[in-house]
Amino acid sequence: MKQKKVNIKGKDIFYYESKDNGHPVVFVHGMSSSASIFIRQLIDSVLSYQFRFIALDLIGYGNSEASDNPENDYTISGLSNFLIDFCKELKLEDAVYVGHNTGANIIIEAFDKLNNPSGLVLLGAVPFSNPVTDEMFLKKSFFETFAKAGMDDSEVHQFAALLVEEKTKYPEFIPEIIRKADLKTRECLFKSILKGDYKDQIEIIKNIKVPVAVYFGELDLIINFDYLNSIDIPTIWRTIIQIIKDTGHIFFYESPADFNVSFEAYLHTAFNN
Repeated sequence: MKQKKVNIKGKDIFYYESKDNGHPVVFVHGMSSSASIFIRQLIDSVLSYQFRFIALDLIGYGNSEASDNPENDYTISGLSNFLIDFCKELKLEDAVYVGHNTGANIIIEAFDKLNNPSGLVLLGAVPFSNPVTDEMFLKKSFFETFAKAGMDDSEVHQFAALLVEEKTKYPEFIPEIIRKADLKTRECLFKSILKGDYKDQIEIIKNIKVPVAVYFGELDLIINFDYLNSIDIPTIWRTIIQIIKDTGHIFFYESPADFNVSFEAYLHTAFNN
């Protein structure tokens, strides 16, 4: 695995890549996160040998440069345009797109402008209705707590604790990547969501023709499983949401052995569909 960078509209954007050939799989992180959240997929010797894994730090996150126009760039539509530009720069086609949390919403928003996607994977994510509804979340105060520009130390640890199941200590690197995100990313992202500055993703997901894999941590503290399960996804892989037992919101990090085996099976299905 190598860390590389590419210039997108004057900004240095960093990404990890497992190899420079093979079927491409693009990982998109969510709010207050970075590409490093996918480290246990990127370094998996079985997966990374078979597929070309690419995990980017979105503009304003991780090691990538911050935006000069945050009100435009740190929105679902702005980040989806950024993803489209990134994929064009790398000349990606027929890729599987994997999104965690709001990373999935960014992919869904961009989906019809990506170059012939082979599949879509939702990790702890819910397609947004428009307008957005509090029913997506287990805690109604989620927006109010995390939609402001910046967090104090207590809020950073509070957010980190929500990413794992209740009795598990969150990984030590999580607070660091939360703090590393540009302070305006959360504020601008949530403001755009509450304004409805995005497409109706429930309708988009109904019309996606490629296999859609949906994964959920059994003990997720953020997403309302019942709401997610109520969404009609006609091409859902194996006809059902895949539950990773005894894990929380970052189940793919908490339990990579269980997730990676299933993920490998999905990738073979998507690329041979």
